[in-house]
Amino acid sequence: MEEPATAPWGLSISDADFEKLKAGFNPQDMDDKWHVFVTDQSESSNISIHFARSWTGKVFYILLVNPGDGVSTGGVKIEALTWEQTKGIIRISEEQAKKEAIIMSRCILGCGFDALPQYDFSDMWNYTATQPKAS
Repeated sequence: MEEPATAPWGLSISDADFEKLKAGFNPQDMDDKWHVFVTDQSESSNISIHFARSWTGKVFYILLVNPGDGVSTGGVKIEALTWEQTKGIIRISEEQAKKEAIIMSRCILGCGFDALPQYDFSDMWNYTATQPKAS
């Protein structure tokens, strides 16, 4: 990432969604634009889910997931999101980055994230709401 930002999230997710995130996605051909893969953060027991462009390998989103201990009732949580803050000249806000990460997870991996609203796929490119107004 050229200009990353990280924000806490604390989003509880289902075990089923966690399994889908862990499984990731390996592109099969040139039509698959994304590669989703996991890296282990064994010292903290967290794992990182990376969303990268399949052709360039450039990472745009990283979900830091705490799988819980299997005993407490805290469950699985997305603790933080790291994202690329710029797409060309467009600045990506925390709110937009979280929305994009959810849309990507739903579209590519089939995650539900049932506690969150359903976003339209076109919200991936709705940057007008996130940009400062010209004076």
